Amino acid sequence: MKYMFLLYNTESEDHMAPEAMAEWGRFGAYLAERGNQIDGAALQPTATATTVSVRNGERLVTDGPFADTKEQLGGYYVLECADLDDAIDIAARIPWAPTGHIEVRPVLDLG
Repeated sequence: MKYMFLLYNTESEDHMAPEAMAEWGRFGAYLAERGNQIDGAALQPTATATTVSVRNGERLVTDGPFADTKEQLGGYYVLECADLDDAIDIAARIPWAPTGHIEVRPVLDLG
């Protein structure tokens, strides 16, 4: 089953430090070894975000993310997992798990 992993954490320069990048490299090697990654990417900082909504036929465009929270969506993965327990085990290995939150959600198969 496909699961999406939404990675939330505070925006920080520390996330780009060499030791943090090495940790992400090790996690990437783990995923490559498993061979179950379908997609994934890091996102640009929230300052680059644009939020679009339509109310009563009028388009509203706002700079920044929709939610004003301490933690921001920083990236995602889509992985093929055996089951929810497998997905949870993988989520616990994501480098942001100790300092942020990893939301794990099954992907709805519309086909």
